[in-house]
Amino acid sequence: MRKAIKFQIINAFNSTGFLRVCLIGVVFSIFCFIINCISSYNADIISVQASYMQFLANSDWQTLIFGMVMPLLACAAYSDSYLADYNNNYFPICAVRMGAKKYYFSKLIAVFFCGAFVIFLPQIINYLLCMIAFPFESTNQYTLGLIQADTYGVILDLILFKRLYIFSPHLYFLLYIFISSLIAGAIAVIAYQLSYFVKNKIFVLSIMFIFINLFSVFCDVRNIKLDVLDCIFGLDISTPSYPYFIIIIASYFLMAFAPIPFALKKVKNTI
Repeated sequence: MRKAIKFQIINAFNSTGFLRVCLIGVVFSIFCFIINCISSYNADIISVQASYMQFLANSDWQTLIFGMVMPLLACAAYSDSYLADYNNNYFPICAVRMGAKKYYFSKLIAVFFCGAFVIFLPQIINYLLCMIAFPFESTNQYTLGLIQADTYGVILDLILFKRLYIFSPHLYFLLYIFISSLIAGAIAVIAYQLSYFVKNKIFVLSIMFIFINLFSVFCDVRNIKLDVLDCIFGLDISTPSYPYFIIIIASYFLMAFAPIPFALKKVKNTI
């Protein structure tokens, strides 16, 4: 099994889709960093925000864009790999040599890893660049007096893991990078599972992007706390409570792994 997983991951890392998605994510990450550098150029050091406040997941427009395209990037990394094998007549050969179970599960693990990695990579690069260029800590949030300090306190009351944020904002944002990467991996696996039932590349790559963004709009209109995009970025005051947070994440992992018996049966029947 270890050899099969290694083979799939190497195959993924050499695929055009994975490399293209990584490049897009890294370019966006560096672009956001450059924009923040330009906005802080020649500014008084007292007015420059701390590095964690310059993070792309802590900016309105950067967060909006990254959150919107996150499902598309996660799925485009490797979720269509079964379809690529199937269309190239490579699937029967590989599945017979590996065995149906090894083929299916090794590819599932590789899809999860790739989906998580392409979301982790741009965030950690942006975070490290901000750590290098901007102050580790800053008193900027207090420079507007009691009004700003009160706003800062209100935000803390509305976010999850606020004790961790008070202890270390850096650990807090690293936790959210990890959470968003895990959710992205689950989203990539959902699309991968669907590829066994709908053999259409465009559908597989776009279905989660369409579903998550449409459902996000629905949740905003209905004021429902079930939007997964509210769970992947720190300091988001629209983040649901802990029970809803757990329900949302559990739901996506359930959607990712519940179809395993049915998809595995499809693999066995296709050989």
